[in-house]
Amino acid sequence: MTARTIPAGLGFDEHVRRLDVCGFTVVDDVLSVDVVREARSKIENLYRADPGVAANRSSPTGTYHLENLPNKGRIFEDFFLNSVVVKLAERFLGPEFIAQDVWSFGIPAHSPAYRLHSDDDVRTPGKPLSLVTIYPLVDFTADNGGTRVVPGSHWIPRFPDGPDCPGEINIEAPAGSCVILFGSLWHSSGANRTDRIRTSMSAYFTVPWIRQELDFSRTLSPDVLSRASPEARRIFGLRARAPFTERWKWDEETGTPQSRYRDELRTAGFGRCCLPAQLEDDRVAR
Repeated sequence: MTARTIPAGLGFDEHVRRLDVCGFTVVDDVLSVDVVREARSKIENLYRADPGVAANRSSPTGTYHLENLPNKGRIFEDFFLNSVVVKLAERFLGPEFIAQDVWSFGIPAHSPAYRLHSDDDVRTPGKPLSLVTIYPLVDFTADNGGTRVVPGSHWIPRFPDGPDCPGEINIEAPAGSCVILFGSLWHSSGANRTDRIRTSMSAYFTVPWIRQELDFSRTLSPDVLSRASPEARRIFGLRARAPFTERWKWDEETGTPQSRYRDELRTAGFGRCCLPAQLEDDRVAR
């Protein structure tokens, strides 16, 4: 039986209480067994083949890092839209929260723990700015680098100042669950003392006024955006994106100019990244 830091079967209010007091919780049974199996296989293949992974192997722990995961396969386009996870994000960040990045971290076998850190650049105890959602694709254990946290540290008005801290724990959680923690919580990957990669995927949510690490409206492929649900498009930040032109010409739902103004804006020199709806027209014209 998989060890659990957080009991299974908690209700929404208990998840809220644990986040508020401890800074983290675990929602069970978010991903099906089939999704976990397929996502793990695809991600571990990408760890070996994706050029971005090779470019980011300067981490002191050798972490495999895949950015912009929705562009890497259809299975990665909506895993972060679980209703309980989204409801918790809305509860703490407001209904207009956005995704900063959707990624995968792989902790290689026999890797040391990373340093404790906070993802928020400022300390705002009692006012969450971000939520990190982590989806284990293998069981998280104390031995394989399950996320290391200092419970309650999101209330401390300073940043961590050492590699470890009294009271820290490793979160243990089954594959297919979702580990949720405030970005302000002191946390890191744990040491992986096993012979296999600790594979997971994540979505990092923030309040909408923090500038995105990735501008999904420009970096997601047109096919991904065309398949995205209204909720996914909002979380990708299309409504939060500052328009290229006057607001009355802008369609906040699509993140592009209104169709009747596209010819005018193309004539004015706005590029294809501003007008993704024209990509097919451009292909035909060529």
